[in-house]
Amino acid sequence: MSWFKRVKDNIRTRTEDKNNTPDGLWTKCPNCKKALQSKQLKKNSYVCNHCDHHLRIGSMEYFDILFDNEFVEIGDKLISDDPLAFEDTKKYPDRLMATIEKTGLKDAIRAAYGFMNGKDIVICAMDFRFIGGSMGSVVGAKICMAIDHCLEHQVPLLIISKSGGARMMEGALSLM
Repeated sequence: MSWFKRVKDNIRTRTEDKNNTPDGLWTKCPNCKKALQSKQLKKNSYVCNHCDHHLRIGSMEYFDILFDNEFVEIGDKLISDDPLAFEDTKKYPDRLMATIEKTGLKDAIRAAYGFMNGKDIVICAMDFRFIGGSMGSVVGAKICMAIDHCLEHQVPLLIISKSGGARMMEGALSLM
């Protein structure tokens, strides 16, 4: 049973004393399952350098890619309420607070203005991490605020829409 014992003198580190790799340094490609260095993945615009799979990204990653440097968020203080007293497996306010705590997002869309390639632009980006991109009143309010900003300043608007609806519709159509 000597193969269960550490017989070499240079292996004396207890498991709890070992240095672990910090979270976030590596990401596994969901397509080819290869490990990807997070810095390289970001530099490659979240496309796997092994299989060219486009990884799912959130609104902040879109803003980092598209805006030149800085940007200003529109309606970043808005939070949904529950005028319909909606409830499925959880009460909506409970689901909302749990999602805000888990993701750091206040709603399923972010809107911001800044510069892209030196030109003024307003960008709205949906974020699937927030209850699957569920569209509540705040999504509509932020899009309206973004449109108002565009009209007032005569700048273009880019909306990146990515909620769960398209996949669900594909599934519904395949059942017909």
